[in-house]
Amino acid sequence: MMLGKKDGLTYLDISADGFWRSFYAIVIALPPLLASWVLFAANLTAGKEDFGLRFAIVSRTAFVDISAWLVPIIIIGIIAPYIGIRREYAAYIIATNWGAALLQWCFAPITLLQLFYPSNSSFLTILTALFIMIAVILGYQLTYIALQKSRQFSILFYASVFLGSLIFLELLQQLAGIGFID
Repeated sequence: MMLGKKDGLTYLDISADGFWRSFYAIVIALPPLLASWVLFAANLTAGKEDFGLRFAIVSRTAFVDISAWLVPIIIIGIIAPYIGIRREYAAYIIATNWGAALLQWCFAPITLLQLFYPSNSSFLTILTALFIMIAVILGYQLTYIALQKSRQFSILFYASVFLGSLIFLELLQQLAGIGFID
């Protein structure tokens, strides 16, 4: 689906059980998510070897990330009938849950490189930026296929969800006391 193949929808279980089973993607994404939380805590503590502080940051980051995964799903579910995606909502959530887990695993090698080789490498920074751009494009493509709407609608919807999620994530980080912005 991320490659634009509409037949990808036929491989998804678009049922009530399939909808709820798609949240298992969070469990599947936990290992790379945990690595990213540890990396975030390491970057935020800037070399301080305080286990308690790092553990607290990892715990808060886990809460923030899981909330940032689930709350937009709830909001989209509430507004789905009003924006014309009531029928496509389940397919969209199922596809994006599994797609998010896949993308987390795709980012895992970069996260591990940054974790084990923490030098501020320009190469890793460029590679990370490239992966983010690719992930944004793949996420849009997944949205377009799952919603089965026009490109214009899909772009607007994806941009709204993407930007809204970033703002929500930053807000949660600030509320949890783990944001980079003071």
